[in-house]
Amino acid sequence: MVLALALSFLAAESDSVSWNLSAVPSVDIAFSPLVGHPWTLGIAEQYQPNWQARRVDPEVARQWDTMPALATLALGASIDSFRLRAVLPLRRDLEAWGEDPTGSNIMHGTDEVDINVPYEGWLRWGNRYLGSFQLGRFRKSFSESPQGVILGGNIVHDAAWWHLPMGSHWTFDWFASSLNPWLPGTESDGSLEPGSEAQRQATVTIPNSRGRVYDEPYKTLFLHRLAFRAGPLEVAAVEQILVGGKAPSLRDALPVMVWHDNFGDGYSKISTALDADFDGGGAGRYHWQGLLDGLPSPVGETQGYIPHVIWGSNLGWQDRWSSGCGTWSGSFDATATSPQLNNNVIPLLKGISRVLYRSNNEDQSSPGFADTWVVDQPLAYHRGPDALDFWSTWGWTRPGGDLGASLDADFLQQGSASLWRDEDSLENLVMPLSGIVEREARMAVSTWRVVGHWTFRVGVGGSRFWNDDHIPGNDRWVGSVSGGVGWTF
Repeated sequence: MVLALALSFLAAESDSVSWNLSAVPSVDIAFSPLVGHPWTLGIAEQYQPNWQARRVDPEVARQWDTMPALATLALGASIDSFRLRAVLPLRRDLEAWGEDPTGSNIMHGTDEVDINVPYEGWLRWGNRYLGSFQLGRFRKSFSESPQGVILGGNIVHDAAWWHLPMGSHWTFDWFASSLNPWLPGTESDGSLEPGSEAQRQATVTIPNSRGRVYDEPYKTLFLHRLAFRAGPLEVAAVEQILVGGKAPSLRDALPVMVWHDNFGDGYSKISTALDADFDGGGAGRYHWQGLLDGLPSPVGETQGYIPHVIWGSNLGWQDRWSSGCGTWSGSFDATATSPQLNNNVIPLLKGISRVLYRSNNEDQSSPGFADTWVVDQPLAYHRGPDALDFWSTWGWTRPGGDLGASLDADFLQQGSASLWRDEDSLENLVMPLSGIVEREARMAVSTWRVVGHWTFRVGVGGSRFWNDDHIPGNDRWVGSVSGGVGWTF
């Protein structure tokens, strides 16, 4: 991507009238200390006696991901309908941030520099007949709300996306993402650790695979969305195909195919969703998503095998209005997910985007040396399965846009099921809140002020936990504070 940008800049030198170039630097000093969540979830893989990969709570990784980089250079080049963009951040390493009680984004040395950048770099082209096509590394969600269940986590994808308007009522989207197929459990001599994900992928079969094993290092997501809009109402049907353990074939990827009938081969998992959005004018916008990840079916069943419904749903409202004192916004979301959502007995068919953050933060001779941090981000609802979650967000901006404030309130209930638990033990669970239910009530307020090229931010919040970590009686209060100051050219 950087090479493509360089080439476009060279082209601009020879034809400066046609090309539009941009380079926007920014600096931001911020702090967002980690509270309420454990920093790590244990060892993911033990390469050698003193060389590890460790798991990180995805909600912890989300907090780090949303914190601004210390410095950023956003580069762009465009000509007609063709556009290139690359964002080059200087940000602090995930582990260095997580272990710092202040949660600062300031590095204390070169070993604390995040070496996994960039997280955004893409090209886009389009016209009125063929729609738009985007290729590269970028974030993409097909949910109206951040609490949605259709790629709801706003995850960074290495992907291709084609958006095609078809007349005044219909639109079609085709999305393909190459997901990381890394599985823990390979010993230093190449053997597979018993019970590990690598060993399960190489040996475990499901009824549909009919004894076959697919263990090639590939994991690919395809999504097709066909939407119809009539006035204020849009209704869409969405198909998601997760192919794991083999290289995707043309029949998996074809945009014009509907209801890809390849789940019977055992190397793919298909989910179907309905999505509705209604613009109520002065009453706000209403949205609903319903996702089916599994249904009872006679295909591939064996005696005694009873599949159950696996589902997720989101219902919400959002609005924006103006008054004499400024612009206001509000939203409310209710999200529910079944205990098995995104889970699967075959590791490469789990509905997660696995990110490996490499790190130079630790000295190789330090005890428990880890240079890889593994984050499993759910592809559906970002807080995972077995959840009943209520969110509300309210915001205000003063006329002129130089002062604003927001309030966030959340009440999460989550059962004992998780993506790291053996899916076989969850097969009889359909409704959320299984086992020992953990509850969290959270509220946060923040404000910001713009003065020239400078932005000042501060926020405070608090959380109340019941049965924290699914331990009965483990109740506690947690407070938080965050803030920062940024400058943009």
